[in-house]
Amino acid sequence: MVKIITLFLIFILVLGMFGKLRFPKMPKMPKMKSRKKVQATEKCPKCGRFNLAGEKCNCKGRG
Repeated sequence: MVKIITLFLIFILVLGMFGKLRFPKMPKMPKMKSRKKVQATEKCPKCGRFNLAGEKCNCKGRG
């Protein structure tokens, strides 16, 4: 069991060495641009529901 694990680790090490030889310097990934911030939704002061897309609440004061 220990022999299999040792051989596997040596195999992975050799693969890594060949990968370094083939691709010595890979270009860095560009940074992600920050996403657009989402506007905070408004809450109805009477019932506490969230009002999406600027709509008015239909609770009619039943909160």
